[in-house]
Amino acid sequence: MRNLEVRFKRVPATPREFEAVAAEAPRLTNGGILCRARWLAVDTLCSPLAGPGLPGEIVPALGVYEVIESRNDVFTVGQSVVLNCGMREICASDGHDAIALHPGHSPPWTALGILGPPGMTAYFGLIDLAGVRSGDTVLVAAASSVAGATAGQVAVIKGARAIGIDDTAEKCAWATRHARFAACINSRTESLSTRLWQLAPQGCDIFFGADDRELLDALLAGQHLAPGARAVLCGPDRNGARPEQSSAEAKVRILHLRLGDYGHRRAEFLKDAITWYGAGRLVCREDAIDGLENAPAQLDKVLSGEHFGQILIKV
Repeated sequence: MRNLEVRFKRVPATPREFEAVAAEAPRLTNGGILCRARWLAVDTLCSPLAGPGLPGEIVPALGVYEVIESRNDVFTVGQSVVLNCGMREICASDGHDAIALHPGHSPPWTALGILGPPGMTAYFGLIDLAGVRSGDTVLVAAASSVAGATAGQVAVIKGARAIGIDDTAEKCAWATRHARFAACINSRTESLSTRLWQLAPQGCDIFFGADDRELLDALLAGQHLAPGARAVLCGPDRNGARPEQSSAEAKVRILHLRLGDYGHRRAEFLKDAITWYGAGRLVCREDAIDGLENAPAQLDKVLSGEHFGQILIKV
């Protein structure tokens, strides 16, 4: 049985650090399920590819899989499930980490993005951790990413004003035209500090983004976060260990979101998110390709900053 996998050549720091290789298909054990990938995705804001990865390791990715063989009492052949198996065509699981695809996941790849973990990250980050309120000004990094776009749209749904940050005019235009951000700052061509003083002279009440110390320090140094602001950080710190809290940080609440803490509240998220998605109040930009053998080129786009929206691979 063919089983194509996408692996790190070495710890990624520059493009062309990935390769698609043929591998042995995993064996099915008692109580387990054997699954074939249909859709694979990477969330580029809260699961950055530039994190640690050893040569030969599978590139991390979430997938929608079809059960092709089962020795499990819960999952049957032909059923669709969500699994975190990495970028591989065939995946074996004991079933404990598998989640049945919800009927509201239509199309199915929404379970990997706006109605999946990235969407949950934004939903609970804004509503539960930050306690977003009507009238808040919410600043969102990577506004065109799945998690970023969802965070901005949840803020708007709750009566807040969303300001985005992204790195191209095209991404910023999408964020304002389609995701209903009030404004979006092009970090490559505009002064972040100048634009924030224009857009939010009283400071932002909430910041949502990856744990990027350089960006957070710039926001704190420029006094762009209002006293008592909430900074919701997700994913690994991409700039190393954080030093002791500064006097500027002491004026805001630094909140680290661990999505695993919210797994038991998935139904709560889906109830709202599926309704909003069906009504057109949540949208997501997708960047999809066919074939796992083409995934390395798609991942290269991420490291080059050329991707736009959710990275999807149809297998």
